[in-house]
Amino acid sequence: MARQFRPERVEYDVLTAHPDPREAAAGITRWATAAVDAVKPEPLAGVVALQQYALSVVPRLRDFAEHVVDPRGDANSPSLRYGAYHSVRAMIREASGHALAEVHADGRVLLPGELDADLRGRLNGLVNVGLPMVTRAVDQGSYESALESLVKARATLNAMLQAVLNMAVSGPEPVSREKLAAALRVAPGDLDSWYAGRVS
Repeated sequence: MARQFRPERVEYDVLTAHPDPREAAAGITRWATAAVDAVKPEPLAGVVALQQYALSVVPRLRDFAEHVVDPRGDANSPSLRYGAYHSVRAMIREASGHALAEVHADGRVLLPGELDADLRGRLNGLVNVGLPMVTRAVDQGSYESALESLVKARATLNAMLQAVLNMAVSGPEPVSREKLAAALRVAPGDLDSWYAGRVS
């Protein structure tokens, strides 16, 4: 029997600079919810139905993205539109707050347990190319280049940490806070600072 998904709300998120100036200076960003739509909780039978529902949100998300880039709606710049499409997302959630899907204005849909393809590519590039180049730069005495590469690597690792943590707490059987805190080597009370999806 197919699992039943019951969307209750659609959250429109925008990508913002990290509130800590030092983190922001390093290029670290975070998602913040800017608007929420309540939706009629009609049950969706199975992952295919959930994916179709998520895709139906894309046109609304594009409208939201274009409003964010220009509230008056009279900007026709393709570059502005392209940038806006990559700086907004929609999170479809159940009443309990569990994420059912992440939708991007360019039509990408991430379902529970799926890792963003772009983030996966960045991590693979970091392991296969980025980190070896860091050690090579250090060996050659190019410390500024090594530091610049390490800052980019840290941003990728932070994004991966948040993505994996989001999946861990949003799945059908969420991992306990104690286990997640132990894996991150933080106190359970500090866990929310790692999970931007639940706190502002």
